[in-house]
Amino acid sequence: MKSYGPFRLDAANQRVYCGSAETQLSHKATAILETLTKRPNEVVTHDELLNTVWHGVHVQPEVLKVYVAEIRRALRESADNPRYIQTAHRRGYRLVMPANGAGDLQRKPFKSERVVG
Repeated sequence: MKSYGPFRLDAANQRVYCGSAETQLSHKATAILETLTKRPNEVVTHDELLNTVWHGVHVQPEVLKVYVAEIRRALRESADNPRYIQTAHRRGYRLVMPANGAGDLQRKPFKSERVVG
């Protein structure tokens, strides 16, 4: 079992632990989360996730939303206020990990985000 900030992923048993809560994940949701954990703080594109998880089987990219929503429920977060899984609109998803590897996950802005004024 591997720890990532405040949650632990048991990919072999398709379970995620967030604090004291334990949630069973589907096979595809586990594979998506495992893929994101291999590249923390990087945007993993829709195509990369589809190729990795579905191994060349053609599925609609919208299917990712269903499984990412499952992961977010397990991690007790919402798409409107993500702490762990950020959406890079029309590009992919990013697992946000803290710089020091402990404590709460911190949001890092995407390069396309700019502060004006």
